[in-house]
Amino acid sequence: MRRKHFLQIGTGAIAFFTFDRICQNAAHAQDFFSLPQSSRKDKLCAQILTGKIDRIMQDGITSEVQLLRLLRLNKAPLNLYGDLPTIYREEATIEGVNYDIAFCQMCLETGFLQFDGDVKPEQNNFGGIGAIGNGVRGDSFSDRRIGVRAQIQHLKAYATTNPLVQPLVDPRFSLVKRGTAPLLSQLGGKWAEDVNYDKKVMSILRRLYELSGFF
Repeated sequence: MRRKHFLQIGTGAIAFFTFDRICQNAAHAQDFFSLPQSSRKDKLCAQILTGKIDRIMQDGITSEVQLLRLLRLNKAPLNLYGDLPTIYREEATIEGVNYDIAFCQMCLETGFLQFDGDVKPEQNNFGGIGAIGNGVRGDSFSDRRIGVRAQIQHLKAYATTNPLVQPLVDPRFSLVKRGTAPLLSQLGGKWAEDVNYDKKVMSILRRLYELSGFF
């Protein structure tokens, strides 16, 4: 895993005009398939106002189409990985993890599925689990769903002390000090040695929300 807060929005620090504009933009966003349009707008505005936009244990708010758009614009091989948005939404929702964050973390770790680092495509390791640099390739998983599940479980290990819902597949789950990083901004220096790791994931997350019309 080669590797504070990109969005720092304190309660009471957002001007009403900014809040109103964000809500209007969210109201006009496209591809709101999973939730009614008003529900998505209200959820996003609530997360922004409470400073919870980078909380790992919460619902994602994007659709599969919006996740695919992020991949397409960054030249990911959709012919090979077009099913990943569905898998991330399903696996993360089961464990209560924010699939938007998990998906953007995958984009960073894999170079938008180009796999130009130590981890190779056949490993199905989308979170860089066990890849510590200097050619160490890290762990391998039997298929892409299990690989995604392992990443989700590793995120949950950092974010909370709550038990897993699905059987354990993350080989490094027990090595994590549980509940020490409930926020994405706290993963820098933990998930990866890179102290700017969280900022890099957050920049992709912000781009995802911009493409989705939330900002």
